Amino acid sequence: MMSTHEQNNEQDDAEDGPMILAHEAVEGYRTIFYICITIGTLYLAFVLWQTW
Repeated sequence: MMSTHEQNNEQDDAEDGPMILAHEAVEGYRTIFYICITIGTLYLAFVLWQTW
């Protein structure tokens, strides 16, 4: 019995070709990401500053 994480060596991967994971970029995602990281970092700094 095989685990779902083990590759089945009986299948021929050459028939399928390479798998490509592609997607369209979401506009504004990077900006929102950096804003959230900045807010989280500032909050963490504030909490650590208050514990001194």
